[in-house]
Amino acid sequence: MEIRPADKDRKDIEALIRAFFDAGKSKDLTALADFHAPKDQFTKFDENPPYTRQDSEEAFVYEQAAFANISDYSYSIDELRIDLFGDVAVATFYLSYSGIFVNDYSFEGSPVRSRTRVTMVLGRTPKGWRVVHEHLSRFPEAPSKSR
Repeated sequence: MEIRPADKDRKDIEALIRAFFDAGKSKDLTALADFHAPKDQFTKFDENPPYTRQDSEEAFVYEQAAFANISDYSYSIDELRIDLFGDVAVATFYLSYSGIFVNDYSFEGSPVRSRTRVTMVLGRTPKGWRVVHEHLSRFPEAPSKSR
């Protein structure tokens, strides 16, 4: 059976997205920068502070810090959709993750759990697909019921 180019692109993009979160899980923090396009070709809005637009260098610093300070990290990607537009792709999915955020200064940990909406825009480069824009937004907390 012949694999169509669009199917190969979708598989490559899905592999890249999963490899990014796997790098964080395995603490391969130096690899995180390889998933982004260069500084002048990348932007990110994150669900965590700072809420300003980040370039690839800023995103790399914050991503390293986040993954370095979480232990027992686990994640799942649900309802991944990849739309191709030539050399550009838009991937949307729901990211659920959990772990223990460790504060090295106080030697304490606190549980972290989130369900987040993620949009990644990817561009085809000579090095393969790279993320050119990310936008993460956490689902609002469900209102508590009063008794």
